[in-house]
Amino acid sequence: MLTISGKNCIGYADSALGAQTFQAVNPVSDTVFGISFVQATDAEVDLAVSKATEAFQIWSNEPLQNRVAFLKAIAVAVHSHSAELTRWYCEETGLPLSRAKTELERSCFQFESYAEAIASGFALSIRIEPSSGPGKPDLRKMNVPLGAVVVFGASNFPFAYSTLGGDVASALAAGCPVIVKAHPMHPHTSELSARIILSVAREMGLPDGVFSHLHAIDYKVGEQLVLHPHIKAVGFTGSIQGGTTLVRLANSRLVPIPVYAEMGSSNPMVFTTEVLAVRSESIAKEVAASISLSAGQFCTSPGLLFMVDSDATKQFLSSLAALLQKTEPQIMLHPGIYKQYEQQASQHLEGSEILVNGLRLNNEIQPSLVRISSRQLLREPGRAEEVFGSFATAVVCENESELLACLNALSGQLTASLYLEPHENGAILMSALQRFAGRIIVNGVPTGVAVSAAMQHGGPFPSSSIPSSTAVGSDAIQRFMRPVCFQNVTDDLLPNSLKIANPEGLLRFVNGLFTNAPC
Repeated sequence: MLTISGKNCIGYADSALGAQTFQAVNPVSDTVFGISFVQATDAEVDLAVSKATEAFQIWSNEPLQNRVAFLKAIAVAVHSHSAELTRWYCEETGLPLSRAKTELERSCFQFESYAEAIASGFALSIRIEPSSGPGKPDLRKMNVPLGAVVVFGASNFPFAYSTLGGDVASALAAGCPVIVKAHPMHPHTSELSARIILSVAREMGLPDGVFSHLHAIDYKVGEQLVLHPHIKAVGFTGSIQGGTTLVRLANSRLVPIPVYAEMGSSNPMVFTTEVLAVRSESIAKEVAASISLSAGQFCTSPGLLFMVDSDATKQFLSSLAALLQKTEPQIMLHPGIYKQYEQQASQHLEGSEILVNGLRLNNEIQPSLVRISSRQLLREPGRAEEVFGSFATAVVCENESELLACLNALSGQLTASLYLEPHENGAILMSALQRFAGRIIVNGVPTGVAVSAAMQHGGPFPSSSIPSSTAVGSDAIQRFMRPVCFQNVTDDLLPNSLKIANPEGLLRFVNGLFTNAPC
């Protein structure tokens, strides 16, 4: 059985040199757990980076099948420790066991699917154009790993976006060593997850430093990691403030590095007058469930609802308000998150027509719903900013021109949704949504992000720091790689993935066609 000690895992070594400690809080009982977690010192951070840098020389050159085997073995090991993992998940978040099990399965699937993306060659983006004659170069290009990567654990997804999350899985798949800066709201879950990964790495004989896990209660450790000259990229899921701070730090370095930050989003939903006239009751049920899901503590929780004023609109808002009022109070993930929600909700309630003023008491909330006009939104653009929790603002416009003006004023979003009837022409609205959203949903809610090669989980700033990237799906692996072209390189010097015989049987793009044939 793996032991949670509160110590930092620096490669295969446990370390607790620091004097600063903290404890986790049960958000249901508002009581602290017994284990004290030790914040990493400057020396421990430096050692973790040093080990990762050395490990990179070995791990990046391991045969692809070793990377694949590591990722798949992690998924197997996580399954075998699922009972203990989900117990701590529920203790530290107050979320139900069903949510914990679903999220754990998602994490395992990410490791498995990213392994397949490497095994097939898909994530390597191999391009080959052999010499076609005298004076024509032989060109072969593929993605190679960047180097040591830092991943910041997320507060709201202790599995899927933290130590067992997609950033860790994709960086390891890319061939990069990973240092996790654990989130202090769920350190038991995070440390246990780290020890599972390390147990697999040790059993497979992988280099010391291929994975490390550091605790911290303040920002010092994270800043030191991002500024360290041997760190090559950063993965982050969290607030706009946190993400932009990391971006500024990374850009202040002598050699800047990419920070792949998935940040805030209000996930606007647009409803045509006709669709509300036909299906207002059923749509209200879908939207209410999405707003209420897990107390709105999702990056894809809908926070903005756009519609043109009509009798159908009034009926829809009345139905939605009635459903939200019936929602049972839910525990927020942490007293700190509750405090932030209380402040944000109070700001958005002020000056709005309040349709539902949900409960906010002792870390428990019910959804809130307010109504404003399109002109008010355009005068006060801050009302479009994300409220992290179950809070929605209905923006009621006088006509479609006002609605389009509001949409054109929005900043970048992870998602946008459009409800309309099948015979309606939604081309203008779709074009408006495409300008600012990374994913567009038609006749559906934004909550729920499938792990798929076709998924895009990232959008224009401030929803993401790098809009061309995704935090979900096999394309996420490419964030931690860079392309290298090999020109007129003899076969004996080429990486295995580019050799003429194609010994790994990879799918490669050769002269404009995908093939796994020798070339």
